[in-house]
Amino acid sequence: MTHLPPIPTNAPKASVHAFAEQAAERLGFGAGDPLEPLVSRLGGRIEYRTPVVKEQRLPESIVVENARKFTIFVASITSLERDRFTIAHELGHLFLHYPIVAQQHPGAVMAATRWVDENDKVQQRAEWEANWFAAAFLMPTLKFRTAYSECGGHIGRLASRFGVSTSAAEIRAKTLSLI
Repeated sequence: MTHLPPIPTNAPKASVHAFAEQAAERLGFGAGDPLEPLVSRLGGRIEYRTPVVKEQRLPESIVVENARKFTIFVASITSLERDRFTIAHELGHLFLHYPIVAQQHPGAVMAATRWVDENDKVQQRAEWEANWFAAAFLMPTLKFRTAYSECGGHIGRLASRFGVSTSAAEIRAKTLSLI
């Protein structure tokens, strides 16, 4: 069976952020909530895989058979915080890109992997969009700004509150012009 790659929305970053925050709200997903029950509720499953060392790539990807049947693949050796971002990233592909693939290619299976050819600008764009989605889904703007103030700008506390890595929290703070 042929798997089609994601088709990017080409929406501005702010629009992807707003969409992600609205999706989290509609799904009743709160900052720091576990993602596994949400994935299950949506009809998906998460499979942890051991990386193939010689490839030096983690098996982070999603295969979407239809809107209610998908599998997210996560590396078995990464941190819980990294896994949360990976899962949210893959949900970004599901929510942003799969509807376009399904509309343009009815019945097609979509497969997205984090490891795309650096010369493939279309897939690079899809990856950026999925990252933007994940950041806003896990760290919604208003909640993040409030938490930033409450934590006195301490990135480690922010990361812990949202269940993300310090790197993800720092990038989100920069994106929101907090630092």
